[in-house]
Amino acid sequence: MKSNRPPLSMSLYRVWRWLRDPSRRWIWLTAAALLFFVIKTLPLPGVDREAQAALAVFGSAAFLWGSNSLPLAVTGVLVLWLLPVSGALNAHEVYSYFGSDALFFILGALVLASPVMRSGLSSRIAWVAVRKFGGDPHRLILTLLLTPALMAFFINEHAVVAMLFPIVLELLKIQGARPGDRLGTAFFLALAWGSIIGGTATLLGGARAPLALGVLEAATGRRISFFTWFIATLPIVAFLLFIAYLILIKIIPPSTRLASTLQQGAPLALDSLGPISRREIKTLLLMVLVVAGWVWGGEAWGLGAVALAGVVCAFALGIADWSEVEEDVNWGVFLMYGSAIALAAALQTTGAAQHMADFLFSHIASPFSAMGAIITLSQALTEAMSNAASVAVLLPVALASANVYGLAAETITLGVSVSAGLAFLLPVSTPAIAIIVGSGYVKPMQTIRYGLPLKLLGMVLVFVASLVYWPRIWPGG
Repeated sequence: MKSNRPPLSMSLYRVWRWLRDPSRRWIWLTAAALLFFVIKTLPLPGVDREAQAALAVFGSAAFLWGSNSLPLAVTGVLVLWLLPVSGALNAHEVYSYFGSDALFFILGALVLASPVMRSGLSSRIAWVAVRKFGGDPHRLILTLLLTPALMAFFINEHAVVAMLFPIVLELLKIQGARPGDRLGTAFFLALAWGSIIGGTATLLGGARAPLALGVLEAATGRRISFFTWFIATLPIVAFLLFIAYLILIKIIPPSTRLASTLQQGAPLALDSLGPISRREIKTLLLMVLVVAGWVWGGEAWGLGAVALAGVVCAFALGIADWSEVEEDVNWGVFLMYGSAIALAAALQTTGAAQHMADFLFSHIASPFSAMGAIITLSQALTEAMSNAASVAVLLPVALASANVYGLAAETITLGVSVSAGLAFLLPVSTPAIAIIVGSGYVKPMQTIRYGLPLKLLGMVLVFVASLVYWPRIWPGG
């Protein structure tokens, strides 16, 4: 006799959907409050009052960031309120971290991205690449992979996916592809993977890298220059792009032929954009100068100072418009990142991070095992929460273990940040994956099936780099 009961997995899924209903947000907030008070009042031998308060704030913030039960910025506001109220840090110390160089670097980079998008420069670059290199399926896949990767060197990876999404969709419509076709799957995976991988190469591809720099500076007073970050990550990025290309060309059926009208799509799109405008030319020249400033003057002047100088020039030259900037910039991001930097400082100065590091790594004897654990944790966390949140949660604890294992703080910072950026599996981890799944051309299980090899390879590459390559950049690490 067959049971009418639904399978356990379906029952759990229904419970999860019930809990995720916005009207039941109070359940998550109540759980976060209970977690805060339990940690705050629990007897913890050897942990002083300030450190225990910092641990309580950290626990509730990590829960809220991980469950995404509140917007990230709102959780940031909660952190900024709880840190002084709990006694972890005084209010003056907490709010002083909003003067971080990393935070103003994020502000400048996001503002400068607005004219790049609004002027049409980004779309022109993408269509020129398709026209020149999209002659056959394999070359077109390579173009759709490398174009967003290169753009993500200079623009937030999420913005790159959003900008190029309509271009990829137009190409598929011209080709006559439908949702479920392997060509559409390959095209959109190329878009997301290129953006994600390219976004780890510089400090501009995602705000997690500047956040990591802010946490590093707050905890140790040390910095990583724009150029050094690029040199440190480039081999990983290049190898991952090569493997991604090999995976993508295997997805496309061997018999695939591009429609004759596909090659005409790029010229038509470029015609609709018209001749290159003065705004585009000035935007391109300004971005070249700003990037040069980050490379050669970032260490002396500060990355934030160079970014803000670029912002002033953008408005002075008339290539940025404040009404557009207001629409394009997610202002809540500053609350999230400022609060994360303040929380990291609280964990470090009170000794709470050291207590957590002692607990997590107490049974790990070698620096090899410690680095492997840090990278694995970062890779796992970034699939369960936003990559910025995973950096905010893990990096302060990981940095506390640096001296114990003789690892350079810069190596740990790169290990956590780069690993957190390699989110290929789930829509919850990054908007790039969420956007392509929303297209209908890529199914959620396909992002896991095709993204898992890249995920595992990325883990190995970051581990090898942390033991072989990065110690040559930071001797003694």
